[in-house]
Amino acid sequence: MSRASDPSRDFGLPEGYFEQNTFLADDFIEEISRVDIEFARKNALFEPKPFVRTFERALDKLLAAQSNLDTNIAQLERTAGACAEDHRKKMVRLKQTFGTVGSSFEKLETQISEVSSNTIRIGEQLDTVAKEKDRAEAIKELVEFYAQLNEGDTRHLDELLEGGSEGMIKVANTLRRLNTIIMDNEYSAPANAKAKRQIEIYSENFEKTVLGTFEAAYRDGDVHNMSVSARTLDAFNGGVSVVKAYINQHPFFLSSMISQSQDSIAEASYQSMEGVSDINHLPPPPDRWLVQLYVDTRSVMFKDWAIVSKVFPRPIEIMQQLLKRVFEQTIQSYLETLFARAEGQSKLAFLRVLASSHLETRKLVEDLQRFDAETITPAVMVLESARRSGNSSQGLLDMPGDAQTASAQFSRSRSRKNVNKSSKSGSHASIDDDDDDLDDEAAARDRLGEARSGVSSAVAIAALIGRSEGDNAGVGLLHGFLNRCCDDLFESYIAGGNYMGAEQTHLKEAFRQALVPFVRVHTERQGPSRGKALLGMISSVTGSVSTVSNNTGNGPSATLGGMVGTSNSGPNSSNSTAVGAPAEPDRSINTSIARMLLQVHAEAISRAVELESDAAAPDAVAALTCQLISTLGDEYVFPALEDALESLQDLRHEPDIAMLGVIRMANVVVRLLQIHFQRAIVPFIGNGNYIYRDIVAEKNQLMSRVELSLNLITNKLIGVCTQWIGGILGKQRKGDFRPAEDDFTAFEMGTQPCRQCTDFLRRVEQACRQNLGTENQERILADVGNALHRILMEHLRKYVVSVAGGLVLAKDVSRYREAITSFGVPALNDKFAVLQDISNIFLVQPTALKSLLDEGPLSRLDRATLQAFVQMREDSRSSSLVKQFM
Repeated sequence: MSRASDPSRDFGLPEGYFEQNTFLADDFIEEISRVDIEFARKNALFEPKPFVRTFERALDKLLAAQSNLDTNIAQLERTAGACAEDHRKKMVRLKQTFGTVGSSFEKLETQISEVSSNTIRIGEQLDTVAKEKDRAEAIKELVEFYAQLNEGDTRHLDELLEGGSEGMIKVANTLRRLNTIIMDNEYSAPANAKAKRQIEIYSENFEKTVLGTFEAAYRDGDVHNMSVSARTLDAFNGGVSVVKAYINQHPFFLSSMISQSQDSIAEASYQSMEGVSDINHLPPPPDRWLVQLYVDTRSVMFKDWAIVSKVFPRPIEIMQQLLKRVFEQTIQSYLETLFARAEGQSKLAFLRVLASSHLETRKLVEDLQRFDAETITPAVMVLESARRSGNSSQGLLDMPGDAQTASAQFSRSRSRKNVNKSSKSGSHASIDDDDDDLDDEAAARDRLGEARSGVSSAVAIAALIGRSEGDNAGVGLLHGFLNRCCDDLFESYIAGGNYMGAEQTHLKEAFRQALVPFVRVHTERQGPSRGKALLGMISSVTGSVSTVSNNTGNGPSATLGGMVGTSNSGPNSSNSTAVGAPAEPDRSINTSIARMLLQVHAEAISRAVELESDAAAPDAVAALTCQLISTLGDEYVFPALEDALESLQDLRHEPDIAMLGVIRMANVVVRLLQIHFQRAIVPFIGNGNYIYRDIVAEKNQLMSRVELSLNLITNKLIGVCTQWIGGILGKQRKGDFRPAEDDFTAFEMGTQPCRQCTDFLRRVEQACRQNLGTENQERILADVGNALHRILMEHLRKYVVSVAGGLVLAKDVSRYREAITSFGVPALNDKFAVLQDISNIFLVQPTALKSLLDEGPLSRLDRATLQAFVQMREDSRSSSLVKQFM
């Protein structure tokens, strides 16, 4: 708003008063009526007229200002509409202009495309003409050479041979093409016989000469002449002859160690493998000569690459053939001799030698694969990239005729054994170019040397040739070939179930050998028909486990909630095999045998994991584990438990409390199996798959059967102990509780059946403490204590007790109570405390008997029971105690 149209001055207010953001109507009214307000404050009476006049003038001024503002707004709207219309017209004209420019550019682009297409066609035609020209010149040159040789003239070829390496390569290419021509039937006519014969003779002499030069340079270590000769023969016939010469004259195959008799070498080295056939001996280290052979192989391959990469145009082919010769000739022949010798000695020796040899061979292959991935493959790919970028007529992978190698066919798939990712420290031969005549490869070799000096893996070198980091990084060209070489060495021994058949046969024999002491004693203990009924009893009880075992867990607590779940702490630990009263060795489970079975099985698993493929290893481990579980249960644990149960059938002798040791040892065996399962089996079969579930079900079934068998033995043992206690108390004489007045022995020590019974109870308690956990201790001791209490309640109602006999009876009950108190079962303490009160019935005077029965703990007992005890007092009839009690 301009100053001229600002209504603030009309009201005597500061300029721009109405434009303030903080404008308030109350403040405005106060400002215009300030004078009237001051005047009104001075007068006592309020006069409204000054205010009315002031507000009327202000209202008139505001209306006038509003009229001016409306006029200004209307004018600005007209101006803005005119500007907008003008802007719209300008944009329409600008859009038309841009459309015209775009059409012009499209026409220009079309014309340029037509010109470029014509240029490309012209270039292609010129390239075709150039190729045809080169081909015509080459044909002309071949015709001239053919005509000269038909006339017996070789001077032109001889001149080329004198021209150095380039001339030799040109002669090689010419002869190769001439040999291709004469192989055509059109040139087999008699008129061409002379030319054909001359070409063959000259080619043969040329090959012999160049091959002789290569062999002489090979013996002298002249890498330059070796390279020239190799490249010449490669151009002549694909390098077949020069590769054969290099490999056949290799010192590795000509050394005295290799040329010795394989039988004598294997015999001397095999004798050093002590204990190879002993199941109790740890597997010996690998064959010494085989290890040395692999060390020499590594050294030869690492050193030969420095020569091969300089000499041969396709080094990957030579390395492949050299490795194939080493594996198929040297290594395979020695392995066959070694395996035959081991197999002739024993099945275990064969399996151990097979596994150790396979392990060493795999280590060799992994070292060679790592060297290939870090050195050979990067070098080959850099040289190939250089050849292709240099428009070379023949690259590393462009090989003529039958000389094409499998370098383009090498599988890049990963083998079943992972390549070790760690860098191998060793001397890698540098590849320095000494061939001044091979200018087309000099730059590539310089780039390779610079790259190898600054990187530790093939990833950085791959950046030079445009190879992405994810394209099989870390896997070389020879990776699949080396895996096949390793697999071929052992295929006849592993494939088709050959290894698993041998392993399972050995495992069966080894288990039988480990069980020989137990089986011998077990057989001696078995009579003609002894134990058959008991075996059927255990089978009937445990047979139902298979229907529910699949739903159980895989831990000891999940499957062994009863007798198998003993304490594992302190002297009662299940892992402490030497604690407690040891059971007789001919009737108990010996953990040394169980450990031997697990050790043999663990060794078999290690061989299966080593020899089988990753896909087949879990099934192999599962099969071996099922064999272990079957043997451990059916041939060892359950026969031992059968003997233990059978020994409890003879009631003529005191029950063998040592059977509790069988329970402890069976628990130890089960825990050892569980630990073995977690540490030696699960890592190789995985979790959550069907193999894991099947093995867990098989294991849990065994553990559940053991638990039920131990429960059966325990219940039988409790029953036998109860019968034995009853038998001891049955020998109680009627006069034991009516002793003479001077029988102080009875007063001090109690009766003999009581002493025998308490001694037996202490032996039961000691055996439970030594062999069972807290929960099972309490269970068995509670059952025995309850049985004793029940027997004593019946026993004390059978004998008349005199006044002096009451002292003897109280002594006996005190001894029983002392023995039961040591059990540590609170419920038994209460029962025998009541029994002690019952013994007081025979001690108190007749006058105090009623208060004893009515006021003490005996008041809770049945009246009939108490009456039966009162009747056994010697004075019960004479003092009419029964009537008083009733």
